[in-house]
Amino acid sequence: MKTILAIVVALVLAVGAYFYLQYRKIQEAATGPAREIVSESMAKTGDTWHVSFTSKIDAPVDKVYEVFSHPERVHEFAPDNVLKSELVKEDGNNKVIDIVGHLDILPPGFKVQNIRYEWTFFPAEHRMTSRSIDFKLADFNSEYRFAPSPDGKATILTFNQTSKDKAPMLVESLQKGALRETYLTQVRAANRALGLAPADEKHEAS
Repeated sequence: MKTILAIVVALVLAVGAYFYLQYRKIQEAATGPAREIVSESMAKTGDTWHVSFTSKIDAPVDKVYEVFSHPERVHEFAPDNVLKSELVKEDGNNKVIDIVGHLDILPPGFKVQNIRYEWTFFPAEHRMTSRSIDFKLADFNSEYRFAPSPDGKATILTFNQTSKDKAPMLVESLQKGALRETYLTQVRAANRALGLAPADEKHEAS
């Protein structure tokens, strides 16, 4: 009897430890420090998230804008998070891209998501927009603005997004973490494409 009780207690402790670690992982993804983010704001009103991030990228604005203008290449620089990024259609300043993303923060059954995005580019304004097409969980609408730093050597990226739920969704902390992780994946991929990633990240990406 004592042996059975000890096994039950050990299992309960192991399960408790697992869920605690998962909770810590979710909280860190949603609110933890990230060197790629200078400032951020994430709030939900009704069924819609309003997200804003600002990042500083240590390269001139033209080079940064050029890298972000090729979302079909993000798989090359973030293969663990973006399993596929395929150009479906290109027409003038518009591209349609199929993305298969992988987010560790999400539970089984949600970790891999297939999303089709339409991108529109405004090179004269150093601005671009993207929107999801027929994504079953949410409607994403995003805007990226790129401006040179005062010395002209770096770029300030301002990102604004709305995410409107289309179906019963995960708890808010998971949604928040997933939105943040998706943005960080894009910035980290751009840094790698520009040769700016830290040595450990370059090694992981190679």
